Amino acid sequence: MNKNKVIYLIEYLSMGLVLSYFIIHNIYFVLIGITFSIYLINIELINSIKGSIYKSLDIKNISRNLIKNIKEVKSNSNEIKITTEESKLTLVEAIEEFGFIPSQDTHNDINGA
Repeated sequence: MNKNKVIYLIEYLSMGLVLSYFIIHNIYFVLIGITFSIYLINIELINSIKGSIYKSLDIKNISRNLIKNIKEVKSNSNEIKITTEESKLTLVEAIEEFGFIPSQDTHNDINGA
């Protein structure tokens, strides 16, 4: 069925349910008919709210993925730092790190050359 045909069917159904009170005398049918009518009146508002909710959920999922990626990058950078610390430092790196030129004696790195 076409979407417009379904909407027209719900319109007639809601009107029929409200008017059925005069024949059946059941208030539940009237309440269901009023609910359908309120839905049809506010269908555009409901669809826009659903769209904004889906967009916000999509943004939250994107932000969660970004946070996971940032954590992975940080952990990878920590691994890189560990590997560079384990390797021997060049003279330039040693000067940058310690702030002075270290001596060649490995046991006496405290005093500069």
